[in-house]
Amino acid sequence: MGKRAKKICRQKFKQKLHCVSHSSKQPRRQPQSRPRPTLNPPTCNFVNNRLCGNILLNSSVPTLEIWKGKMEKKATITLSVFNSSMSTSFIDVTITRNCKCPVEFTVPPGSTLSSTVDNAKSITVSQEDAGIADGKYNLEVCFATSS
Repeated sequence: MGKRAKKICRQKFKQKLHCVSHSSKQPRRQPQSRPRPTLNPPTCNFVNNRLCGNILLNSSVPTLEIWKGKMEKKATITLSVFNSSMSTSFIDVTITRNCKCPVEFTVPPGSTLSSTVDNAKSITVSQEDAGIADGKYNLEVCFATSS
């Protein structure tokens, strides 16, 4: 780099230093606050229904539908199924949905399994093997209503 180029670089560097040191001495301006527009969200109420019950599946009752949604609203359900340790069969749970594949899980004896499913349509429990499946279920159904 030539002498003239070095001189120009030093001058620009000094100007930058001067600007930085000079600007730090000036008081900082506070940003102007603008009033935020207020949006009124649509009013929406949620309905939660909770129910529970017993399950007893055997050779005379191998399948049981424990819930069926008969509403046009999309329902979100949370289901817990308990299978007693005295049971001799697994409990198969099938949750059908309106637009997607069903959710399925199997509850072994002495265990509890849970699932939360959106857009649920119905819940069916059945026994996997011959024998007796004795248990309980807890169900919470939640859906929105507009007012």
